[in-house]
Amino acid sequence: MNSVLEKIRSFFQKPLPKFLFPISCILFIYVVVLNSWVTEDAYISFRTVDNFLNGFGLRWNTYERVQAYTHPLWLFGLIFLSFLKIPVYYSSLILSWICVGATVYLLISRFAKREGGLFLGSWIFLVLLTSRAFVDFSSSGLENPLSFLLIVLFLEKAFDLKIKADFRDIFLFFFYLSLSYLNRQDTVLLGLPFLLYLYKPLKEKLSWGKFVSASVLGILAILFWSVFSLVYYGYLFPNTAYAKLNTGLTVSHLWPYGLDYLENSFRWDIFTSLTISSVILLLPYFLWKKRILEAALSAGVGLYILYICSIGGDFMAGRFFALPFVACIFLFSEYSSTYLPRVSVLFFVALFLLNQNSYLYITKDYTRLRNDGEIQDEKGAYFRSTNLIRSVQSQDFPTHGWADVGRKHRKEPREPGKACATINVGFYGYFAGEDRKIIDSNALTDPLLSKLKSVSNWRIGHFTRNIPLGYLESVTSGQNQIQDPHLKVYYDRLKLLTESEDLFTKERFMEILRENLGGNRNLIQNSDPRTPWVGIPEGFRCGLGVGY
Repeated sequence: MNSVLEKIRSFFQKPLPKFLFPISCILFIYVVVLNSWVTEDAYISFRTVDNFLNGFGLRWNTYERVQAYTHPLWLFGLIFLSFLKIPVYYSSLILSWICVGATVYLLISRFAKREGGLFLGSWIFLVLLTSRAFVDFSSSGLENPLSFLLIVLFLEKAFDLKIKADFRDIFLFFFYLSLSYLNRQDTVLLGLPFLLYLYKPLKEKLSWGKFVSASVLGILAILFWSVFSLVYYGYLFPNTAYAKLNTGLTVSHLWPYGLDYLENSFRWDIFTSLTISSVILLLPYFLWKKRILEAALSAGVGLYILYICSIGGDFMAGRFFALPFVACIFLFSEYSSTYLPRVSVLFFVALFLLNQNSYLYITKDYTRLRNDGEIQDEKGAYFRSTNLIRSVQSQDFPTHGWADVGRKHRKEPREPGKACATINVGFYGYFAGEDRKIIDSNALTDPLLSKLKSVSNWRIGHFTRNIPLGYLESVTSGQNQIQDPHLKVYYDRLKLLTESEDLFTKERFMEILRENLGGNRNLIQNSDPRTPWVGIPEGFRCGLGVGY
């Protein structure tokens, strides 16, 4: 019996064969590229990219300034590549591949330095591929790939603080954290527990003056963007935040949906869920062993998951589990035993290589219309319409009904300046053209609707609002025709923020101050709930009723 156990132990302790590294690398590239796709929601940001490059500024509708994106850093990356005459669809994929490649390189090189050989890191290629969330959102057009890269850069610098902590290290610690904030604000939750560790370098190696100077310099990016956002848009936070968090729903309403999102991950993506859960459950062990950095990462992952549950999760299966999964892989690469590489290879073979439903065997015609209550297999829904292979084979791409309606409406003659409303603002909004005035009933791109409470028939990620009487006519004519007297006053004030040509008037700055301090809240609360329409009036509908 002892000899058998010894042989098993010996097997797992042996280093992986060197030929596994190039095979794993090629397989990883193949799977990531073959599974490249773009979701419909990404086209909301794509419209802002096109409007900016066409000289309209960072706007979704060209007549108003609204931050209809949550990821300024990712958006500027798309703008840069698109400025080089690369179509925005391919810009998103190229940027995704660069970020994912850099993320994996950092993980492997850090593990290899500690273990003494680059080839030992081949297991990281394979273990990442076992995560459905990671593979799904290694592209998609959303900001996830850049978040992967930034969290690994941040964690590298955070874990290096136990070795040295000079002015440069503290600066980079806060700089990477601030870049994560600019890419998506809620990702900083993963890094917040590390702030408790900073007492050590502050106490032992740096003076208060140097520490404060380094940290302030590191967060300048946040300060600059916040000032720009406040002056240009009139708000510190993106409009999407108001649309999804200002719904009138409490945490008690949303928490059950968050737990459903968590449960769905265990059923649809078991390896990702087990990896994240194991890191959270290791928190007491790390505290007992006084491994403060590992405990900080474990606490950060737990804090992030709690936040995701508190907002009701998301309608895209796995989207918000991909980032903590990458953070957990960093921890395992930092704190792994000699057993992990071979165990990871066995998991890969069992869950991926021998599984005929894995992403290794995907084709351009892959479709999987799975729904789990409010949660959707987003990639399964859109992959057939937006995958990389089909993009080089189809003249009208993406091949989706909502995109076709947008192209059709772009060509049709219409009343100049007439507004229309829809719930499908991604494909339709992008292909309908920049001169089309589109009201988003889910309020992601609309500054007025995002301040109103959602209707009763909402779903996670789609908090539909009623459209006030006269609002569509107001947008069409440019004259305030809203019938509710309180909303009419509020809309006049809102237009000063979003449509005023002069950004630097005293009147506008005073209105920015009043709006952000809640001085206009009473106007919304006192509006008559009987006056808004339910749904979208017949004469103003656009991009509706078209399926997959």
